[in-house]
Amino acid sequence: MIKALFSDVDRTILTSDYRLPDPVIQKCKRLAEQAEIILATARSPQGVRAICEPLGVQYAICFNGGWIGRPLERTSIWETTLERSLALSIMEATQEIGTSSLWFGSEVICALELTDLAKREISITNETAFEVHDLEDLPGYPFKIMCSRSTVEDTRFDRLRDQFSPQCTVTAPHWRLLEFTPESVSKGQAASRLAKYLGIPATSCAAAGDAENDISLLKWAGFPVTVANAITECIEIARYVGPPVDQAGMADVLEWLLQQKSLAT
Repeated sequence: MIKALFSDVDRTILTSDYRLPDPVIQKCKRLAEQAEIILATARSPQGVRAICEPLGVQYAICFNGGWIGRPLERTSIWETTLERSLALSIMEATQEIGTSSLWFGSEVICALELTDLAKREISITNETAFEVHDLEDLPGYPFKIMCSRSTVEDTRFDRLRDQFSPQCTVTAPHWRLLEFTPESVSKGQAASRLAKYLGIPATSCAAAGDAENDISLLKWAGFPVTVANAITECIEIARYVGPPVDQAGMADVLEWLLQQKSLAT
């Protein structure tokens, strides 16, 4: 049987308007009777706590793999951050081309300009951001930098990706977002690290995700699954594809997982 499920949050468990459907909650509770349910998300630990509580989730992978721990207990098992000079260069570049960006530090979220786009993103996760006046006022070392845009035709993301992808991991969890994390970070690597910590082989793990930053996670797991609204790359990897997320598609996915036996010998 499945021993662990590593699942993305936004547009995988949550609907496109960020609701947690009751059928998904009920199926998660059933799966939790036999498996550890672990959230693997681009969100911060603070931003994922409201999802952990109703699902009874103990462990989470946050910042696309930059933080592993127990969000409800506010404790980390492993973490890594962007090198500060690189992070400042990214923020400076986003400022120069007028792209909205947020600096996710260990305890606070900051912006050089708290735009309406930035406010919208932090409102989704019920977090708070603070505006600072200068680059050097940005605190410490960020786990990630997140940029946002209002239209898919905005090409400034392409320029940022081209400029910084050789130096760090650059992923797009959604067309409106671009995220920068340390070069060594991915959801797949973090899942492997946490599965070893928990003593669960990858062959007994399922993984669910819908976006570019979920591809490494789906490739790692023995049972990759997704929902119909996922990008083509995720659908091609998945062993099972449920209905769209706005039809509570993960409930069907979870039912399928409940029927599977472990690949482990």
